[in-house]
Amino acid sequence: MASNTDKLSHGAGETKAHTEEKVGHGADAVKSNAEGAKENTGNFFTTAKDKVAEAAQATKEKVTGAGQATYDKAADTTQAAKDKTCETTQAAKDKVTGAGQATKDKTADTTHAAKDKTADTTHSAKDKTADTTQAAHDKIFDH
Repeated sequence: MASNTDKLSHGAGETKAHTEEKVGHGADAVKSNAEGAKENTGNFFTTAKDKVAEAAQATKEKVTGAGQATYDKAADTTQAAKDKTCETTQAAKDKVTGAGQATKDKTADTTHAAKDKTADTTHSAKDKTADTTQAAHDKIFDH
């Protein structure tokens, strides 16, 4: 019986060693899988963090670009308004200057015509006075 006991003891020892070996391999596999999962999770979060940073940068650039476009458009509109105001002011100035010159010319023409008429009237009155004086002289001295 001692040999049966030895055999059983030896078989139990082998089974125990075999079980420990399998548990050890299983534990190593679980440990390896856990490390792989940890690494994958880290990679996932690193990638996600990078993508969020890229999206934030793209958004920032879009907003900055939109802001610059708005600023440029406002500057263009302001410049166009300034140009139009200058054109309108110049047109008004030219019109006033033209009206002033036309008034000056008309006044000069009217003054000249009045002088001519006055000169003609004065000359005519002078002639008439001379004629009347001559007629009176003739009437007084010829009779």
